[in-house]
Amino acid sequence: MRFNVDLNPGDLLSFEEIARRYAIRFPEEKELTARALLSPSTSYRNLVIRAVFANDETNSPLEDLLFISNDNERKNYLRRLEYYLKQQLPFFYFRRTEPAKQAHCWKVMGESRVYAMLDPASAAAQNLIGSRGYKLSLMRQEGEDDYWQLYDTQAHPCFSVSRRIQFIAVLTSALIGPPAGVIAGTQVGRKVRMKVWQRASQAEFSAAVQARYGACVITGTRLLSSASYPWVEPCHIIVRDNEDGLLQDNGVDNGLYLRSDLQRLFTSRLLTIDAGSGIVHLRRAAMGETDLGASYHDIDGRVCALWHLVPEATRDKLRQPVRSL
Repeated sequence: MRFNVDLNPGDLLSFEEIARRYAIRFPEEKELTARALLSPSTSYRNLVIRAVFANDETNSPLEDLLFISNDNERKNYLRRLEYYLKQQLPFFYFRRTEPAKQAHCWKVMGESRVYAMLDPASAAAQNLIGSRGYKLSLMRQEGEDDYWQLYDTQAHPCFSVSRRIQFIAVLTSALIGPPAGVIAGTQVGRKVRMKVWQRASQAEFSAAVQARYGACVITGTRLLSSASYPWVEPCHIIVRDNEDGLLQDNGVDNGLYLRSDLQRLFTSRLLTIDAGSGIVHLRRAAMGETDLGASYHDIDGRVCALWHLVPEATRDKLRQPVRSL
């Protein structure tokens, strides 16, 4: 008798059972993990979506909508979901609804597809959510981030706190039909896409610079993992925008790892590094009659502690006479 490896829509299964059946059915693929919304998205270069696990309490009671809050360099939700939308590729979808939660199980939604991707502020998103009796309200803005709250049909908040929502993915499956009033294949707008890509690119840049140096290039100060705020930060050498408003060069060779105060002096041009010798030069404004200025005398005129780690490509960036702010 053949062991049942099917993941039938409507079934309530534990994650362990889902993972076991998946492993038997797809023995050549990586195992499933429930640690993230998209599973097992472990590389920003890989666009594969094996399965989506969505909790009601962390996503919403609306089963066909995924509220994506944190696109990052490892998950890269935007690129993955856009790829699956364009190719109309299927993936497995599971929901942790209230009945499933009580049974310590996940509800199998079956093989699903991305039907559309929407900006949260768009008329299409607002109309779709409003047609279900829900309301998505912009609560506040912090810098470039918009924080939203979803209210149910009784005007109760669905999120414990207002949350950043970058885009909404509309899904279809055997248990979910196509939504009315949404054009199939709709993608997020350019503004949202640029914001997400810039954030992901910056995270990739930061990780690469930290991996290369591991400590402040000038002083050798290391970033403590227990620190509540960064003592050492990645810093761009040349800051110019391209035609899309993104940084023209976000590669690791265009970066240095500097102690936070030195990073600010560097970006304000009060501190320079000689590209040939690695000697640090501080301008008089940074060496003023202050207690802070006196502490910089030890590094002024000295070679960077980690100059031997700075490759020639990065030294070429330092040779360029103008750095745009």
